[in-house]
Amino acid sequence: MMKKIITAAAGAAALSIGFTTASFADDAKLHYASAELTTQSGAMDVYRRIQDVAVQTCDARLKHDSVVKYRAVHESCVSNVVDELVAKVNDARVDSIHAGNV
Repeated sequence: MMKKIITAAAGAAALSIGFTTASFADDAKLHYASAELTTQSGAMDVYRRIQDVAVQTCDARLKHDSVVKYRAVHESCVSNVVDELVAKVNDARVDSIHAGNV
């Protein structure tokens, strides 16, 4: 229930400042070797980098004078970029980590 409220607030905040994170993942620079995805620990390292890259990408792109709006939009941005990068990596181990099944 709380996640839905936060997501709704983030979405409303994003609409109020007129931005979309759809292109943010395209700006993200994620580097990994396919060999890293052959082990669980390697996939976890790649997933941590996905999270770091998402935060860095959103930090660089989002500027707003309202702390409340910034936090809501930033959380939504990071979540969206992580989702998109996980989809681009397209690996079962990374998908499982992302889904919280590890």
